[in-house]
Amino acid sequence: MGRRLEGKVAIVTGASSGVGWQSALRLAEAGVKVCVTARRQEALEMLVTTIRGRGGEAIAVACDVTDMAQVQQVVAECVRAFGRIDLLVNDAGVQSYGYFEDLPFEQIVRIFDVNAFGPMRMARAVLPHLRAQGSGHIINVASMLSKGAAPLLSAYTASKHAMYGWAETLRLELYTTGIDVSSVLVPSVATGMFDHAPTLLGLAPQPVPPTYDPDVAARAVVKAARTGKSTLVPVLLQGRLLLWAQALARPVADAIMGRFGARMQMGNEPVSRREGNLFQPVPQGIGAHGTGRVKPTPPWKRGLLSVALAGLVGGAAAAVGAGGYGVARWALR
Repeated sequence: MGRRLEGKVAIVTGASSGVGWQSALRLAEAGVKVCVTARRQEALEMLVTTIRGRGGEAIAVACDVTDMAQVQQVVAECVRAFGRIDLLVNDAGVQSYGYFEDLPFEQIVRIFDVNAFGPMRMARAVLPHLRAQGSGHIINVASMLSKGAAPLLSAYTASKHAMYGWAETLRLELYTTGIDVSSVLVPSVATGMFDHAPTLLGLAPQPVPPTYDPDVAARAVVKAARTGKSTLVPVLLQGRLLLWAQALARPVADAIMGRFGARMQMGNEPVSRREGNLFQPVPQGIGAHGTGRVKPTPPWKRGLLSVALAGLVGGAAAAVGAGGYGVARWALR
């Protein structure tokens, strides 16, 4: 059961698509009044219409989280509409695919500005309100890459490590204030992010498999809001089992990602997209599933993969060879 959410007020960033969109819906279903924000006003209005059509309360305020004035405007509009703020869900995020030495440095800076400094700006704007009322909760939608790594995503991975480290420090600083800080370590989810993320590789990017429905992450956000737990890992295969593998069989995990990690993240479709949505929003990706090119991995495949990974970590490392990639890639789709 946990804490009651009915009547609470939440700001959800990155709400125009994917996990942010679905988290806002799930919170609204739990009785939370939501202020949704992202760069695309039209997409936000569609989300507000959806929430109100289901009996919830919501407003939309467009915002780029790299702009402190816009961030403060979101907070002011939320307080004006609902009188208070109880929850901040930091979901806005961007990524770019390419080897580290090839990434334009302005892309690296932008990724940090959105993924790491964006949540910090939002928290700085919200914290005076939370301190004044003596309660509140900051929930950061982090990533499994907050505790790991993947080739081609050096800037994204580093920004998520920074986000998680900051969140843990903030949690300790606020320990006696009645304000909680949580991090949700999200696995690969089937959203439109992969349809508009920049890539320098000439092939359409795709997530490290297996891939989950955005609702898996959204339900974890609601669980965090109800429990106040500091860190949530919502899945087994690309979650708790992966952390276990990294801790107990690091050479095996490194061998898999070092040999196959880059190719796992490249589809077969040619694409030319060097900037994507980093600096300007793109029209695609409205809704929880975005444009829908990336699909969730079927549960039965995830089950088989869980058993296979557990066996691999348990001593079958020698089975990983050059011929194993084709079978593994088929299974992980």
